[in-house]
Amino acid sequence: MRTTTSQSVLDTNPPSKIPKQHVITNTITSYLSRSDSPEEVVSVTIKSSPDVSFTLHKPLRNHSSLEENACEAIQDLMDAHEFFKIIKNPQTKNYKDVLPFLIMTRKKFFKKRLWVVRATLKALNGEWSTLDIPLSIHEEFSSFSSIACSRFGALSPVDVLIKLSVEIQTCARVDIDVVPMGRLVQIFDRMFEDCHLLLRSRTVAKAPPRSGVAAAKSAMERFLPLSGGVDYLIKFCRNTFPGQEVRYQWADRGHFEDWIAELERITQHL
Repeated sequence: MRTTTSQSVLDTNPPSKIPKQHVITNTITSYLSRSDSPEEVVSVTIKSSPDVSFTLHKPLRNHSSLEENACEAIQDLMDAHEFFKIIKNPQTKNYKDVLPFLIMTRKKFFKKRLWVVRATLKALNGEWSTLDIPLSIHEEFSSFSSIACSRFGALSPVDVLIKLSVEIQTCARVDIDVVPMGRLVQIFDRMFEDCHLLLRSRTVAKAPPRSGVAAAKSAMERFLPLSGGVDYLIKFCRNTFPGQEVRYQWADRGHFEDWIAELERITQHL
């Protein structure tokens, strides 16, 4: 892990010439935040000059001192170090290689995202047939109609939406405390695929604000940085940081960050 002098997030130069910045920052936030509560969210900014680097920031709990949050601060540092190490590992092919980190270290966060997706879709059970859904699968899924047809054959658009919703809910009910990791990755891979397809349907994409469909859409959109967002982050980091390390720093971890760097240096020589 490469560290530099701590700096305020507000002093970070605005990013420029970096495509899909929001995908990068949302993905890192999704993987490093312990929950959606304000005191657990890790925010990210991108510094673009003189070299690209990430600055991470997490507010201190109850405005207390860093020393009073020592254990949590050190764990945050170690988790970030492990995450970026996995991202840069040549053996990491896509998000499926990163999912075990999320499931093991951010279990509370992951369970909450699963619950929200499941609950919002469950609220639509019995309502899909009442919506104004096109009769043509090609109109409902546009350029993704071939995928829908190959998976669901001659089912009507409304039946495809119902089936996708049910399959996603089934996946989201999995007990991540019991099911083996390899099987979990398979289940969530299918769930991400179903979410992507459902979001590309005309009915979900153009859902009226504050509707039940809009709530489900929002829940799935917040869940998807855990898949496609990671794939993009892996490619970005490998193209941007040609060495073995991702350039990043914490804005507010001070000597703890230096301590972790020193610990890493010592362990590399054991």
